[in-house]
Amino acid sequence: MAAEIIDKEAVSRLRNITFRLAPRGRGAKVGIHRSLLRGISHNFLEYKEYSYGDELKHIDWRVYGRLDRFYVKKFEDEVNFTWFILLDKSNSMGYGSGDITKLDYAVRLSATLAYLLLRQGDSVGVVDFSSGRGNVVVPRAGMNHLEPILVGLSSVKPGGKTSFIEPVAQAAEKIKTDTAFILISDFFTDTDSLKEAMRLLSAVGKGTALLHVVDRDEIEFNFEGFTEFEDMEEEIKVPVDAKDIKETYIKRMNDFIETIKLICLECGAYYIPSPLNLPAEEVLLNLAYKGA
Repeated sequence: MAAEIIDKEAVSRLRNITFRLAPRGRGAKVGIHRSLLRGISHNFLEYKEYSYGDELKHIDWRVYGRLDRFYVKKFEDEVNFTWFILLDKSNSMGYGSGDITKLDYAVRLSATLAYLLLRQGDSVGVVDFSSGRGNVVVPRAGMNHLEPILVGLSSVKPGGKTSFIEPVAQAAEKIKTDTAFILISDFFTDTDSLKEAMRLLSAVGKGTALLHVVDRDEIEFNFEGFTEFEDMEEEIKVPVDAKDIKETYIKRMNDFIETIKLICLECGAYYIPSPLNLPAEEVLLNLAYKGA
């Protein structure tokens, strides 16, 4: 069943956690009236015009004195967000040294996060992609929207090369309001193209987080002796003695990770390490903590 891809233990442990994401290094965007009301209050997210049923205690009477209209304070935990989860399904995501692949892990993260976000009342959309345009589930709210998300995620298979520009542009086409983006990938691609995609997300989104999915072997290089390595996206095989290249590989991998972190810093995004041996709830708790 599609629901099996949700990490129920993570859901149980994170049931009281609220997820919010604002651009790193910048304050959360607020309502359209904030510039008129500067200095009145700082512990809320935005104002909305009063309508029947709103709590009278939230009417700001000082605003009424200035604008001769009733406005109600909306606090951050009362404001619905829109989220877009972008899931890399390229061939390199099909690697896994243990019982699960990077894609299995990424799908579980995506499904669990989607469930938690829908349950807190937000709208959620998903794009699964490799090279070219991806499959899109447009953002909607309500728990009924969980089923099409899970059906789409449960059918994802690895294939193609890593490419960010087109799917990012595709997601940007589908949004109508400020949207937070969660990009889940191993990021094995040209870092210049990643930077271009991140700049686009920074321009159109409310906030962005990168969940960097890596297998333990890719970090620690746990290989010995004569080994044939294969590029899963270029289909190139290279036979080498693992001992001869281990030190160089680890240095280059560390440099690669630092480059991704720097891109995140430049584009106001959050970097969330997501190794396969880390429980899903720890990755998602890290996301919630960084975005708070």
